[in-house]
Amino acid sequence: MDDVDKIKSKVDIVELLGEHLPLKKAGRNFKTTCPFHSEKTPSFVVSAERQIWHCFGCNKGGDIFTFLMEYENITFGEALRELAERTGVKLTVSAARSDREKKQELIYSLNHLSAQFYNYLLLSHPAGKRGLKYLSDERKLTIPLIKTFNLGYAPANDTLVKYLIGKKKYKEDDLLLAGLAYRKGRYVSDFFKDRIIFPIINHRKDVVAFSGRSLPERNRSVEGPKYVNTRETPVYVKGDTLFGLNLASDAIKKEGKVIIVEGEFDVISAHKEGILNIVAVKGTALTDNQIKLLKRFTQKFTFCFDQDPAGTEAQRKSIALIEKEGITATVISLALGKDADDVLRQNPAVFKKAVRNDTNVYDFIIDSAINQFDQKTSEGKKNILKKTLPYIGIIENEVIREHFLKKLAERIDTSFDSVLKQADKEGGAEVEKPKISQKALLPYEEVLEIYLLSLIFQSKNPKQSLTRVLAILDKIKLTTPSLDKLLSYLEKYNHQNSVFDTSNFVKFIPAELHVPFDTSFLAPIPEFADDEHFFRELEKVVKQVKKLSIKKKLAQLTGLINEAEAKDDDEKLKNYKEQFNSYTKLLS
Repeated sequence: MDDVDKIKSKVDIVELLGEHLPLKKAGRNFKTTCPFHSEKTPSFVVSAERQIWHCFGCNKGGDIFTFLMEYENITFGEALRELAERTGVKLTVSAARSDREKKQELIYSLNHLSAQFYNYLLLSHPAGKRGLKYLSDERKLTIPLIKTFNLGYAPANDTLVKYLIGKKKYKEDDLLLAGLAYRKGRYVSDFFKDRIIFPIINHRKDVVAFSGRSLPERNRSVEGPKYVNTRETPVYVKGDTLFGLNLASDAIKKEGKVIIVEGEFDVISAHKEGILNIVAVKGTALTDNQIKLLKRFTQKFTFCFDQDPAGTEAQRKSIALIEKEGITATVISLALGKDADDVLRQNPAVFKKAVRNDTNVYDFIIDSAINQFDQKTSEGKKNILKKTLPYIGIIENEVIREHFLKKLAERIDTSFDSVLKQADKEGGAEVEKPKISQKALLPYEEVLEIYLLSLIFQSKNPKQSLTRVLAILDKIKLTTPSLDKLLSYLEKYNHQNSVFDTSNFVKFIPAELHVPFDTSFLAPIPEFADDEHFFRELEKVVKQVKKLSIKKKLAQLTGLINEAEAKDDDEKLKNYKEQFNSYTKLLS
């Protein structure tokens, strides 16, 4: 038994997926809405018997490994390590590891070591005194809080490079790959210098990158902006990561919402006051990937961005993305010019009250636009509509949409009809539409053939069901090659075995037929009152499948006949016409 099989034997797919998705019993399987595309009717099915999952909306499916790879956006190697750690399986080193996986492991190792080194310099070395004084005196952070976030300090010289290359024997190219250093002439130099270091840790507890903040009194030899971040690497994509999520995930689930702020100190100051369900974006607006990540933990987002035009605009852009995900959004309003960190350090009670009094996101959009422009002038009204309608216009619920359009009309003293007309003219904010997998757009013949095989595989007696199907098909092949091949293997299996067993059948068929078999095994079928109703449905479906297959064959033969006539090929023409007549009789 290899590592994969050992892990599979120790992990129940229903238990694993149930930690991430609200599974509900549906017959012998479990169902829920798919986490990989937006849908209202559940089409995501999990089989405890087969230990597989499949979505009939986007056509994705697989086992525990493929689920984690899709859900966490990780490689197979990362999923293998995560599940091995969960089950206590000691992995054997494989020479077949991909180059990408090796690079990722190297960067994680370097980042973890660097985070420890930076933290040691801040808390236990004379080089970090300036940084520690700034955090303690100006930011009022305690040592336990600094340790919680593993904050560190990067000196102005090339201390990290000397440590990693000189003592730990890493190569220059390793540091360049991880974004910890840059090339300076013939040598490499520390990327972060004279800065407070914030390790960026993903929800799986991996240190993926760093953010560095310069101290108020900068070292003259060090230049650059106030904040710098690790460039994108094989383990770090800026728009996929949220600062503090590794510490906030449990609190987000408990509170039923996530507070989204802009900076690291906003998150740290909130933790100091016991507010744990909080994360920071690394940029301005939320990205689609960040939204999907947070959606795993809660369906309510509360924004607390800076109350300046840039912060307001960032919140508007985020709203356009989350509306299509069906997420409830609210906004925490603070005093103009103040961010969460400012308010938390000066008066925590004010911030906590603002959290309790969060306002609906569409009220915020209307209020912020009216505060920006004069609603009494025609030009002001025009600008207010431009700032609000693209976002109110995308509200899917018609009742809620009408409610906010009426509110907007009242606020700018304009008729509801005129605002409604303008809303229809403006359209919604441009949001990238989710890409529909081509696999999901199946031809009708293939959908019907999947249903036929589902009836066979999910019947009380698949062997008996197949016998009836083959008698009606009478050697007519299915139009989908993979499904026709699966049917042939089922016929061979039944000749060799007296009873149909799913686990044995999976071993009997080639690997390329596993997906069509899984799809057929999990596809939802009706509940039948008795065997008579089931076999009536089975015969009706197989006759329809046969009819469509014959029609498709007749269409192909028509094309071949025309081609033979054009080439004056009498022998082929005679053969094709005989086949055409034969299939026509079958159809009648």
